[in-house]
Amino acid sequence: MSRIDEVLESVSKTLGLEKDLMKDLLNRRVLRYMEYRDIGYLVFRREWRGFREGTSILVDSGNVKVVHGYPSIQRILLLKAMQTHFIDKVVVEEKMDGYNVRVVSFNGRILALTRGGYICPYTTARIIDLYGEALARLFKNEGEDIVLCGEVVGEENPYVQHYYPEAPLFDYFIFDVMVGENFMPISRRDEIVSKYGLRQVRKLGILQKDDVNSLMEIVNKLERAGREGVVLKDPMHRVKPLKYTTTYIHINDLELGMKYPFDEGRGFLFSRILREIWKIYEEKISGKELEERAKRIGLAILKPAIESIKRVEEGKAVYEEYTLRVPSIKVLDEFMEYMDKLGVNIALVQVTPIENNYYKARIIKMKQTDLEYRRILKTGYSPID
Repeated sequence: MSRIDEVLESVSKTLGLEKDLMKDLLNRRVLRYMEYRDIGYLVFRREWRGFREGTSILVDSGNVKVVHGYPSIQRILLLKAMQTHFIDKVVVEEKMDGYNVRVVSFNGRILALTRGGYICPYTTARIIDLYGEALARLFKNEGEDIVLCGEVVGEENPYVQHYYPEAPLFDYFIFDVMVGENFMPISRRDEIVSKYGLRQVRKLGILQKDDVNSLMEIVNKLERAGREGVVLKDPMHRVKPLKYTTTYIHINDLELGMKYPFDEGRGFLFSRILREIWKIYEEKISGKELEERAKRIGLAILKPAIESIKRVEEGKAVYEEYTLRVPSIKVLDEFMEYMDKLGVNIALVQVTPIENNYYKARIIKMKQTDLEYRRILKTGYSPID
């Protein structure tokens, strides 16, 4: 029996899903089969019959664990939306600019799963290096049903590089704790994070749902500090959370994304502009301040795109570059193989031994924008109407 058949057999026995049905879901790309060391697992690539997108079913030696996907958070364009959405109190937390990671324990092993539901070898190794002992105690005392949900931030990551003074390289900030697919009350989450010496996103205030002015002040303070935005939550998770982002991050996203417009797509561009349109409306910005905002947005769209065109014209490649710090060559090899399985076009440029038996790996990610710009410069034809 092949390994994937063993996984399907174990899932069928434990969850009652028919093997033929799962094979059909694999063929239809609803499910994806992946492996991490001796763990085989299935990932839901989109929602299916109550299984959220990003849900993973892990299998090891016949043992099965379901790690439910983290639900998407509704974005608001107007802060006043909190008045009708929430029941009474609103917990305001900082939204950090990184990538969503769920940390779980399975058969005594700590694993880090991305938003998509994949076990990332690099993220797993780094989080274990930082918090392995604390996490082992947590799962032993609180149970393996616990799922930590948080944001990995810092410049040493392969997904979203953003500098934070409190976490310049790599760190993990918890924003929720789930048991199964249900969320713990925020007060209980805070107890667990504090008890085991972990880090969590900043709590910026607890407001009454009608206190839009105080929320606006919090957002303006984040704006001045160059931070991403806020997540608004009910203390008991009686209603779903909401998120709202700053002008700073809208413009920053545009500057980064428009380096590679054929990779990020038109939806990326429009969504950021839409957020800013309504933010300007709610803040009643006009006159010279509106002109200045428009100039910033226009430059964020045009300048990086034109710089990339000039780079291709000069015979240089357009690619994204990042540096990872890995505890072993094995982890680096696993990460490269993992990205290859996901179809991500990356190349390892340089590996350098550094302190504490770590290695620094310089990696580049090739972009479709590079090929499109070369075609346009050669033919003059537009690839889109």
